[in-house]
Amino acid sequence: MRKRLFELIVCPLCKGELTSESFDEIDTDEVVSGVLVCNLCDEYYPLIDGIPRLLPPSLQSMLWETHPSFYSLYRRSLPSKVLPSKEPHGSGSDLSLVSQRETARSFGFEWETFHEILPEYKYNFQWYFEGFPANTFVGKRVLDAGCGTGRHAFHMARSGASQVIAMDISRAIDVARCNNRENLNVDCVQADIYHPPFREAKFDLVYSLGVLHHLPNPEKGFQTLLGLVKDGGCVNVYLYWNLEGQPAWRRTALALITQARRITTRLPHPVLKNLSFLIAAALELVFVLPARVLDHFPATRALADRLPLGQYRSYSFRVLYNDQFDRFSAPIENRYSRAEVQSWLDRARLGDSVILGGAGWRASGRRFVKMSAAQPVEELAASVRRG
Repeated sequence: MRKRLFELIVCPLCKGELTSESFDEIDTDEVVSGVLVCNLCDEYYPLIDGIPRLLPPSLQSMLWETHPSFYSLYRRSLPSKVLPSKEPHGSGSDLSLVSQRETARSFGFEWETFHEILPEYKYNFQWYFEGFPANTFVGKRVLDAGCGTGRHAFHMARSGASQVIAMDISRAIDVARCNNRENLNVDCVQADIYHPPFREAKFDLVYSLGVLHHLPNPEKGFQTLLGLVKDGGCVNVYLYWNLEGQPAWRRTALALITQARRITTRLPHPVLKNLSFLIAAALELVFVLPARVLDHFPATRALADRLPLGQYRSYSFRVLYNDQFDRFSAPIENRYSRAEVQSWLDRARLGDSVILGGAGWRASGRRFVKMSAAQPVEELAASVRRG
């Protein structure tokens, strides 16, 4: 962990200041192993493999599963309250916590399996940020909330951002760190969207792509992230759509998939991985390959767009395979209409709001600049326009 992170991070529970106790250091600027201690509530947070693990105590038992060697090696140096125990804090029947843990396990497995940053992900990154003008990110401090493999953080870092914080609740954060090892403007933090360990209003842009709809309470996660955005800063999220206005056969297919998920979300992840490969192979043969053929000829290109899964003709089979695992593995899946997404933006009182469709909703907006009593309305409007 680079020590510059102390300018941003705080205790996820009480927002108190953190101090570090290092077990070893690479140099004077980076802490590799140790603990972070809250000066206000006295909670401890492990620092493992250079990543601060700022999960609330109720979720820290996940670290015992994923990093047992750390707890074994530093057992004598760690406070007893963070050591593995038979009855971890928050291990009861709280359904929200249970679903968060299961979601973290699912995506941790997924992103360790599909860990590569493929060339086509650059196009995917540009699609997610289609509503943002060129050079928007130059010199900005950005939070990727739910970074997975860190593929979007990778391209954000190379789009001119001064600092990108890649945050994820699962062990995928280790994959993100590996994928961004050459991007010195990227820092990785393991944390929960409901309890983000950052000072308020410190980011020029906060984005969360394909993450919020997997939470027990998606809008709560959205509202929590808004508090991290500077006045005048932006938020950008991607949410699944409910296929409103689509043909009946597409809505029927989605209903069948939803029913199938009752079984697939309970399968062991290695088994589901093999099943997802077979499903993806069938879809590639029946839909994607014909779409590629149609796309080859100008006269039939428009038909390729209308074919089911036609959008995958621009991607490798690996992307389709990954997406099938993602579709059938995530324990929670929420879907929204355009009006429901707009209501999120309205309740958040965001300005310059934009909702773009296309295989889901890309929704963005600007957090209103707070107007002091002495600031004229005309000056406020001009500052918002300048962005």
